[in-house]
Amino acid sequence: MAPFLEGGILKFFSHPDKELILHLREVYEINKDKVDKDLREYYRIISYCHDFGKFTSYFQRYLKTKKRGKYTDHGFISALFAAFCAFKEYGEDNIVLLIYSIVLHHHGDLENASKDLPSSISGLLENDYRLLEKIEIAQYQINDMIKNKNYIKEEYRKIDFDIYVDEFLDSDITFILKKLKKLSFLMEKSPTEKNYFVHQILYSSLISADKLSASQIDIPTEKYAQYECLDRVRLKIIGNSFSTINEIRREIFYKVQKSIERDYKKSRFFTITAPTGTGKTYTGFFAALKLRELLGGNRRIIYCLPFTSIIDQNYDVLYDLHNEIEEFKEESSRFLIKHHSLSNVEYKSEEYEYDNLDSELLIENWSSGIIVTTFVQLLETLISCRNRMLKKLINLKGSILILDEIQAIDISFLPLVDYVLRKSSEYFNLHIIMMTATKPYILNEAIELLDDCTKYFSIFNRTKLIINPNNIKLEEFIMEFKNNIEDKSYLIVCNTISSSLKVYNSLKDLKRKIYYLSTNLLPIHRKRMISEIKECLDKKEKIILVSTQVVEAGVNFDFDIAIRDIGPIDSIIQCAGRCNRNGNKDLGNVKVYSLIDDDKDRDGFGFSKYVYGIPAIRITKEILGKESIEEKEYYNIVSEYFKRMQDNKSKDKSMFFKNSILSLNFSNEDNNKIPIYKFSLIENNLGYFDVLLLYDDIVEDAFDKYCKLRNEKDYYERRRQYLKIKNILKDYTLSLPIKYNNIFEEKFGFYILPRHGIKDYYDEKTGFIRDAKSFDIF
Repeated sequence: MAPFLEGGILKFFSHPDKELILHLREVYEINKDKVDKDLREYYRIISYCHDFGKFTSYFQRYLKTKKRGKYTDHGFISALFAAFCAFKEYGEDNIVLLIYSIVLHHHGDLENASKDLPSSISGLLENDYRLLEKIEIAQYQINDMIKNKNYIKEEYRKIDFDIYVDEFLDSDITFILKKLKKLSFLMEKSPTEKNYFVHQILYSSLISADKLSASQIDIPTEKYAQYECLDRVRLKIIGNSFSTINEIRREIFYKVQKSIERDYKKSRFFTITAPTGTGKTYTGFFAALKLRELLGGNRRIIYCLPFTSIIDQNYDVLYDLHNEIEEFKEESSRFLIKHHSLSNVEYKSEEYEYDNLDSELLIENWSSGIIVTTFVQLLETLISCRNRMLKKLINLKGSILILDEIQAIDISFLPLVDYVLRKSSEYFNLHIIMMTATKPYILNEAIELLDDCTKYFSIFNRTKLIINPNNIKLEEFIMEFKNNIEDKSYLIVCNTISSSLKVYNSLKDLKRKIYYLSTNLLPIHRKRMISEIKECLDKKEKIILVSTQVVEAGVNFDFDIAIRDIGPIDSIIQCAGRCNRNGNKDLGNVKVYSLIDDDKDRDGFGFSKYVYGIPAIRITKEILGKESIEEKEYYNIVSEYFKRMQDNKSKDKSMFFKNSILSLNFSNEDNNKIPIYKFSLIENNLGYFDVLLLYDDIVEDAFDKYCKLRNEKDYYERRRQYLKIKNILKDYTLSLPIKYNNIFEEKFGFYILPRHGIKDYYDEKTGFIRDAKSFDIF
């Protein structure tokens, strides 16, 4: 059956409104200039072959009827054609197997190419039944294409790629697969990281361009503001205030600018080591701007942070810097975007109009001059098999990365992160600026941009740790606090949900405002609570906040006194950053206790061990040997902590993932291997599940719309509608221990608490109402 007949000429389409040959050409043209010259010919083969299987009548019929069948799939046959062409061009070279893998998986997540190769180097065996079925389907597709061979050749002649069509259609598929298996066997014997980085950048180039071409949207060009222009705005924003802390911030800023001008040719890796509150956002960003100016070219600046909760405030700082640029008001997303799992899906451009589906594609592609994002988005792109994450990898090339608070990454992953950043810098031409309050244990040869950085830790002496070396029962701590309370604002940080709720409930009868903040509250209520607490602190009200570690994730509170249940030293220092933050008060006290439960603690490590483990707390207790430690000593104790933790922590996870990178192991878990698909910076809490609380009309309406989406058959329209309600659903979602699952109803993939059950299980001030005898950690 002929695909489409128009004036006696067959016309083939890749998508309902796009001719196939035009799509193949566009995929090549969209990213060819981003691909290194020595890889560009490989990319041409990949681009022109990736949809070869759409030349069948089966696929063309599917475009008209929307009815899929086993002969409409095109990945396998297209991958075979790509491998055939590559063999002809390069002989039995590793690149052929990489090209096969890239085309094979361009519509899904990456898996090991060996899954679609014979199990034996000698050829097909009886147990290759899955592959034998694919070969049978491919042969039907080839027979179908042979009927229209001349038309297909004519189409390929338009892009000067018709040379191998005849030969492939007459070839033996099994022979191609046998040659690929031989290459796979040889690559396993001699693994190299080059295969991984070449594979990933070519795969990213294909899937990024494929989706952009298919979407038929106008692709925006990124825009870049100049250093001098943004610096004028910075000076206007900071004004002429001459407080001591502002003078120190200015000194740090200009020292770093001078250093980057002096040293930019000496390395790809730089650090800015300075205390909390010294203006590192401006300092680091302008160092990246200066570096871009010195290196030349329009390089993206990618500003990475550890938590989604602090992205908005950094994004707002950069937004305000750009806001006086006239063009920015109309084209803001071409200059600057933020990208994380909770960000709004909106790409703003006056030149082009984008709906939320188009916006999502552009944001996930990092189609902007500056991207504010998370370590998760960055590192789960550099170490990934996920189609969705890998789209943006091609737009990482040549970028300048700002890594803010790199020490927040799990120490067990630091050897892996060090390796991947080094190799990515080499293969993708990256420059990296790390900002931290302590020297990170990665990229150790990085050039420090703040000369004599340790002196600033002595100057910034805003707080001191007061350590209680003895364990104290929770009830005794509460009584002690009540008996010694002063006319000051207090922050109390507990390690677990259960202990924080006990403290809050024991203090709420005090005659002053008391607030509670933890992940036990819905995100929508946490945001509201943070805003109210900031307002009280700005008015100098003597409030009490009982919280968990959630308050340490970049929330700009400023309390008179902070109290923390013992945790790792870096967490204690983060907590200290919420006390006397601007140095406007006398030395702020940060009291560290070792809180234990009456009858559940026999080892003396209390609530802390459930969250951080005993080794981290043991090392912390050993380092915090004195009764008090002033802020000028924080740098040394934090450095000592990370050094000892690095020596103590197992590096096995990093080693296993590094081995999988070397061997292109995306999906194979045999022989104690940890495949790349297992890599995640965020560890899922085992024994926990997500629940949606239908708390008010807003979320009820959103959930009703979600339920109706099941009736929408068109995937793109379904996705478009989902994006409108995605963030509402997340704002009303909690993660809870699985023991509570009998409370909730399961509906359309969600565990939900209906409106009528809210009053029994949720309190707007403290969140989910848990079993009073529970010992919940999160």
